[in-house]
Amino acid sequence: MFRRILVPLDGTPAAERALLIAAHLARAAQGSVTVLRVIEWPPPGVLADSSTLFDPSSSLAEHEIARATRYLNETVQNYAQALEHLPVEQEVAFGPPASTVFSAARLEQTDLIILCTHAASRLKRWLVGSMAQQAVRRSPAPLLVFHEQGPLLPSPRPGRPLRLLLPLDGSLTAEAALKPALRLLALLAPPELSLVQLLSVVDVPGYGTLGGMRIPDPGLREQLQEEARSYLEGVMQRVRQEQLADPAVTITSAVIARSNVPGAILKHAAAEDAQDPAQHFDLIALATHGRSGLARLLLGSVAEQLLASSKLPLFIVRPGMLHEGEGSAEESAGQAEERKPPAADESGAAGWTGLL
Repeated sequence: MFRRILVPLDGTPAAERALLIAAHLARAAQGSVTVLRVIEWPPPGVLADSSTLFDPSSSLAEHEIARATRYLNETVQNYAQALEHLPVEQEVAFGPPASTVFSAARLEQTDLIILCTHAASRLKRWLVGSMAQQAVRRSPAPLLVFHEQGPLLPSPRPGRPLRLLLPLDGSLTAEAALKPALRLLALLAPPELSLVQLLSVVDVPGYGTLGGMRIPDPGLREQLQEEARSYLEGVMQRVRQEQLADPAVTITSAVIARSNVPGAILKHAAAEDAQDPAQHFDLIALATHGRSGLARLLLGSVAEQLLASSKLPLFIVRPGMLHEGEGSAEESAGQAEERKPPAADESGAAGWTGLL
């Protein structure tokens, strides 16, 4: 797993930083790195018709290919030290960025796509969506996403392990991220310098309002928190019993009660309530249904909201993107859940289960 790594480059230094992590993972997994430069075609703002069909023999196409090839050569040379002794392939392709990247990933049987997400205006996200947002819904491979203004993954050291946060909502679909996330962590850090925390966010339905704010039911809150703690304890036991992680990896759990699930995840990841700010997490891993269209508009996507709000690296898995043998049971369960509405409590309020 994670032996064939694809790094789409858009010409920005921020995107090129992904090569550092790609090189580390490829070396640890004895894998390879493919760098891809997509030349957007048709050009932005031009509708596709017979006059905009790509002609590879045209002088414009040859010029663009030469320029893109030169850029890839220079970029690989700039990162020659990190990529030393690794198989590195370079590809140039024409087309819409997102779909072209996904086509390349399928063709190469990519195990992991590492990309950089850029801050986009609200209007741009509404009109076309960012590359990362589209990848959440359509990517054929797991994603490791960095924010252009955010940190890369730090090097673990004694006293400061690499800290991975994995939100779970009680569904098998969410648990589909567990095995890939643990495998990724094993490539990023030695087990004795690795920490995983399983997180459950309990959205407690209210029994009334005060000043327009929902008043949570304290009895129900405690019940749901206890159920969440029991669930996470069971997941931790399964990880150990199935040997999904090295025994030296530290695995903990946490349960918090919040109505804003993405906000709660981000606040917890940043360790805003912790006494020691150094206890923040370095990476958030989660699975997503990858809904599109009306379902996404109605239900929202925790993964997409985290992409829009977080500057931390995100590792995102859709159960359907896993290779055969890599969680087929989770995939089937996830597909079954897609056909069911979100779980609701006795008050009729839907929880966040299945809304990733």
